Amino acid sequence: MSAPRPGIANADRPRGGSFAGLVERILHDSNALDGLAFAYHQLEAEGRRGLIRAVIQDVPNPGKALGALLAVESDAALAADLAGLLRRYGYTESYATLERQPGGGEACLIRPGFGFAGELLRITWNHNQIEVIEIESEIEMKSLTAGAESPVPVAVEAVAPLLLRHIRAGGALPEGVERFAGFFSVS
Repeated sequence: MSAPRPGIANADRPRGGSFAGLVERILHDSNALDGLAFAYHQLEAEGRRGLIRAVIQDVPNPGKALGALLAVESDAALAADLAGLLRRYGYTESYATLERQPGGGEACLIRPGFGFAGELLRITWNHNQIEVIEIESEIEMKSLTAGAESPVPVAVEAVAPLLLRHIRAGGALPEGVERFAGFFSVS
């Protein structure tokens, strides 16, 4: 007689069926991601650990799903574990948009956050003078980004001299701008 097979959360193999379908959908569907977070929240601690293992094993880039789970986690030890996993697996890549016009332009630097959340630093300039520097949520960003997606280094190269000139002239920066410092890091 063979030993009983482990449950899906304990199995050491890729999932199939409806869980695999959910895993595929959470990458692009905020309702599926919310459903996963809701189901996770209803489980006991051991079930939540099993679901975390399943997400890590089955989701190619699990950062988005892990962030959604962390957002609903109430147990301090599991929240610390999820935070460590987020540092390990990270989020989706940052990206930028850039639109240049004669004498001016607009650049948006977008950094990911938990789940489908994220934020954007919008910099608009005219004749080498910054007119607008603002931080917006991704929800607002979806309808407001005007430029075409651009490689991050190209957008940063366009705005870095403008920002430096703006700061040296005593110009103000929005609260929270330090969260975008990683875009300007020298590698």
